[in-house]
Amino acid sequence: MKEKLYKKEITITIIFSVLLLLMGHSASIFVLFPSLQTGTLWGFPVQYIVPILLGWFGIAAVCLVMTIVCNKFDDEMEEFVSQLPPVVETETDTKKIYE
Repeated sequence: MKEKLYKKEITITIIFSVLLLLMGHSASIFVLFPSLQTGTLWGFPVQYIVPILLGWFGIAAVCLVMTIVCNKFDDEMEEFVSQLPPVVETETDTKKIYE
């Protein structure tokens, strides 16, 4: 169970890191593909308005979803920790610590 939770944590981190990078650097699409710069959206040039919208609303949406997913993951972690047996210190353990 512990390994499964570690893998899930790494997966969540990688997925949301990639999504945040894509949203935050969406202007690079127009540098890589200059032919996309020809249109307009709501009267604004596409190469200006799309990165602004993805930068503001895209990142906000990704952060909202990330918050929900991470809260569910935290609940899973708390459930796992609550199922663990309690740790009992013995007298020999405390002596080793203080020596």
